[in-house]
Amino acid sequence: MKAHSSFCQFLFTRGYLIMGQLFYRLLLNGTSLATLVAIMAPLSTALTALTFTAQPASAATLTADADATQLAELPDQQLKDDDDDDDDDDDDDDKTEHQETRESTTTTTTTTTTTVTQVTYTDVTTDYWASEFIYRLASIDIVSGYPDGEFLPNTYLTKAHYAAMVTKAFNKRAVRETVNIRNVSQFYWAYNALEAAYAQGFIDLTPDNTFDPEANMTKLEFFVMLAQALEYTEVTSTYTVEELLSVFSDADTIPTEYRVIIAALVEKGVIVNYPTLTRLNLFERVTRAEASSFIYQAMASKSLVETIYSEYIVDVVGLFEETTTTTETTVETETTTDVTVSGDDDDDDDDDDDDDDDD
Repeated sequence: MKAHSSFCQFLFTRGYLIMGQLFYRLLLNGTSLATLVAIMAPLSTALTALTFTAQPASAATLTADADATQLAELPDQQLKDDDDDDDDDDDDDDKTEHQETRESTTTTTTTTTTTVTQVTYTDVTTDYWASEFIYRLASIDIVSGYPDGEFLPNTYLTKAHYAAMVTKAFNKRAVRETVNIRNVSQFYWAYNALEAAYAQGFIDLTPDNTFDPEANMTKLEFFVMLAQALEYTEVTSTYTVEELLSVFSDADTIPTEYRVIIAALVEKGVIVNYPTLTRLNLFERVTRAEASSFIYQAMASKSLVETIYSEYIVDVVGLFEETTTTTETTVETETTTDVTVSGDDDDDDDDDDDDDDDD
C-alpha cells in the first residue's frame, strides 16, 4: 500500500512538470489560447484523477502506519488482554459447539414409583399391638384383607399366604429353576406366588414336587424358611449365639440345629414377641398379625422400609442394658490416733533437776 502511494505521487509530480513544459513550448510557437485550453484540459483531468487515487492510498497508508505505531506502543498487559479476548471468543465458539452436541443427545430417565394405599380394616384398631406393622404393609400392597373389610389378624397363616407375602416384600432373584407343583392347580389363586417362592428359596417342595398350600406354619418353620432365604444364617456381631439367646426364658426349647439361625434373626431385629417379649413359643402356629410383624422387621433389616418402634420387638441391646446391674460400694475408713504420755519422761526430767540441785 505504501509503495503504491509513492508511485502515484511520482506520477502526479512528473505529470505537472511535463504539462508545464508543453504549455511553455506551445506558447512560444504562437499557439492560440483556445488551442492551449483544448490540449491542456484532458491532461489536467487525468492529473486530477491521479490525485484522488493517491489520496486514499496515502490515507490508508497513514492509518496502517498509525495502527502499527499504536500497537507497538501498547503495554504488554493490554496485548495479553487482547489475546484473552480472542481466546474467549474461541471458548464461546467451543461452548456453542458443546451446546449443539448436548442438544442432539437424548437422555432417558427411569423413575420408580411406589404406590401407597390408605387402608382400614374393621378388625384392626389403631391400638391393636400389630396395627402399625399391618397397615404399613397394606399401604404398599404386601398384605391384603378380605372382601368384607376384615384382616383377620388372629387367624393362622397358611403357606400360600406366606408365599404371597414374601415374594411381594423382597422381590429376590431366582436361586433355582421353577418347577411344576404337581398337586396344586395352576388356577389356584396363589400358584404363581408358590412357583416364585420356590424359585427364590422361600419354600421347599417334597421330593416328588408336591406342596400343601393350605397348611399352617409354626413360628420355628416360619423363622427357618425366612432366615435361609434371606441368608441370615450366621451371627456377625460381637455377641455370641448363647448371649443372644439368653434373653429368652424358653431358649432351651430351641433345637440345636436352629440355634444359630434364631440368634441371627435376633441380631437383625426380625423377631417380635407378643404378648411376652422374652418368650419365643416356637412351636405355636403363626398368626397373620405375627407374620406381618416378622415380614415388616425383615424388610426393615434390608432397608426396604423405615424402622418403627414397638415394645414387642426383641431389641437384644436394650434387653442387655436392662438386665445388667452395676453396683458401686463405697468403703469409709476412719483413722483414730492415740497420743500416750509416758511417766518415765517426767522422772527423767526430775532426775535432771536433781542433778542440777546437786551441782
